[in-house]
Amino acid sequence: MKRSGSKVIFTDALCLFIICLVITFAVAGTRAMFKERIAKQEWEQTQSVMSQLIKADDFQEIKVTGENQGYKALDSSGKTLGYLFVTKSYGYGSDVSVMSAVEDGKIVGVNVLDASNETPGLGQNVTKKEFADQFSGLNETLEVVKNSPSSKNQVEAVTGATKSSNAVATSVKEALVLFEQVTKSEK
Repeated sequence: MKRSGSKVIFTDALCLFIICLVITFAVAGTRAMFKERIAKQEWEQTQSVMSQLIKADDFQEIKVTGENQGYKALDSSGKTLGYLFVTKSYGYGSDVSVMSAVEDGKIVGVNVLDASNETPGLGQNVTKKEFADQFSGLNETLEVVKNSPSSKNQVEAVTGATKSSNAVATSVKEALVLFEQVTKSEK
């Protein structure tokens, strides 16, 4: 016996809906069940990046403005070695997330955490170490240039990715502003 066309469509749609519902609850339940483990792994990853920028025994989260994140790097005696800030700025395709390490008002290291929505092969090149290393030793007057830098506070943009390069520079400048705010509030 043949089933009517509308009945077949309805049962198929209902079956697909139930499958989607079950999968959604399974993924949400798994995420909720492993929430603490996921948070721990994310913190370990963050600490790993921070340790690459500033060698410290401990990192404490500090309150900063906006959606930014801030951390204080401490040695074993509790002395502040520097500060790390995670800031974002809009590049070509989306926000570019950057972690900047600051000591005594100068950048000591930069790690571009996420530029995955920038143009592959162009904008995503801001994540390369050669680009990030240019920021070491610079202060808030840093400037992105298209050609070889002619002064000490200039950074050479990634070829074909000026907007992405400027997004990283803007994020680094924001980290320097946050550093000034944090150090003033601690005095």
